[in-house]
Amino acid sequence: MARVVYGVGPVSELLERRPRSVAVVYVHKPDARVAAAAARRGVDVQVRSRAELDALAGPGARHQGVVALAGEFAYADFDDVLAAQPSLIVALDSVQDPHNLGAIVRSAYLLGADAVVVPKDRAARVTAVATKASAGATEHMPIARVTNLARALADAKRAGMWVVGVASHPDAQPLSAIDATDRLCLVVGAEGSGIRPLVQRACDRFVEIPMAGAAVGSFNVSVAAAIALYEVARQRVARGA
Repeated sequence: MARVVYGVGPVSELLERRPRSVAVVYVHKPDARVAAAAARRGVDVQVRSRAELDALAGPGARHQGVVALAGEFAYADFDDVLAAQPSLIVALDSVQDPHNLGAIVRSAYLLGADAVVVPKDRAARVTAVATKASAGATEHMPIARVTNLARALADAKRAGMWVVGVASHPDAQPLSAIDATDRLCLVVGAEGSGIRPLVQRACDRFVEIPMAGAAVGSFNVSVAAAIALYEVARQRVARGA
């Protein structure tokens, strides 16, 4: 089944990182960046009407006049992720909004995470929307899909990682209590419901982000993930890790 990727940045990153998966790139007007990337990789570029691109990308998609058709997204194998001795993983528990998935992948990539792991069921997949929201980071960041997230977290612990839930919890410590010298798997929960009880039981500890205001509930999950990732990156830079 063909995967649609749209937007100048995401399509350019796709051409650079996974060129063999790209069947064709459609453009409304020639774009120098896309044309150069396609020419380097020998990928066909065809001109199409804006209406045709709108139909391919889907309602409301901001495709910037560039749409690619590619093979299905290549998810990473979680066993391979752990075998690479990662120092930082982000696990998403049932995050269903592809915009949030893409935003988290973008932050994870920019702030030094080694991989993102998501459940196969009741969770967003890497779609055109997620890829666009990630600004193309989905083409650089290993993303693993697992059947059972709690079991995957147990595997991470056996591989020497500390599993840290980012959530309000009776035992939660301030976010600054994270020890970034550890190999970490940060867990963030679904919009609204948070981290499920079964997944909570797989966590070694919990940290929460301090909030000055209480009138609007909590941080969006992608914002919470970015703040937690930044704290880890900040500590590691400060310590020269």
